[in-house]
Amino acid sequence: MKRLAKISLLFFILTQATSAYAQRWFEVELIAFEQQPSPLLREDFSLVHPDITGSKQLDLLTDGFNAQGQQRCLEGDSDFDPRPLTHRVYDSYSWACPPEYDFISKYDTLPLSPYAEPQEHMDSIYLLSQQQLQFSNTLKQLQRKGLKPLLHTGWRFPEQSQRRAPFIKIFAGQRFESPNSYKLVETVARHGYLGLLNQPFTQQNEGDIDHWQLEGLLKIHVKHYLYVTSDLDIRYVADDGEIQKARMSQFTRVYSGDIHYLDHPKLGIIFQIRKYKH
Repeated sequence: MKRLAKISLLFFILTQATSAYAQRWFEVELIAFEQQPSPLLREDFSLVHPDITGSKQLDLLTDGFNAQGQQRCLEGDSDFDPRPLTHRVYDSYSWACPPEYDFISKYDTLPLSPYAEPQEHMDSIYLLSQQQLQFSNTLKQLQRKGLKPLLHTGWRFPEQSQRRAPFIKIFAGQRFESPNSYKLVETVARHGYLGLLNQPFTQQNEGDIDHWQLEGLLKIHVKHYLYVTSDLDIRYVADDGEIQKARMSQFTRVYSGDIHYLDHPKLGIIFQIRKYKH
């Protein structure tokens, strides 16, 4: 009986090891860029869309952008000084750049590529370093055509089903500060309406959070083929000066090794999914 139990245990271990080894890995590289405005474009983007949502979201970009902000702080860039303004005036010597600080809050425009250390493993999803990206010539071609790249990045990921694959959080480009709206807040006395006569009215700021020029989610899953689900918003300034938002939502079947293009009147994405170590 003990011998049978040992054989069963050994079989289980070998099966799990084989399954883990057989899991295929891929890497994706993408460039998102702002399309040039066209006078012939008559499409209406005023439709209000629900917020982009997705379960199992994974943020790979924040650490990279924060690391670049911290580096600018360490180099003495005053725009990335994490101290409050009063401390800068009265205490000019206590300069510090703590890694836990939100340096992204200091950016007006995010860097094109988030920083990442070079890695070579199949343990967890991770960002590609700048040395591992291969679209430098494509980037130059876009810039020569007068197109404005917003994000150039990539990551490595395992083969996963649609249910198990995470949504990768995408954000890039210029910061769009949310306009402040105000309302009058009444302070009402508890002893009747006459108390309102001498009560002050105060103004309360209801400003929303800022947004980036490009925001959204992107998922890649495998079911015989590779599938890409993209839900992305791009913000822009309309002719009347108002900030507007356009939505790109696409579901695309792709092949590894091919260069693919997602097209939208306001946004373009060039990407390639490559096999990694298989």
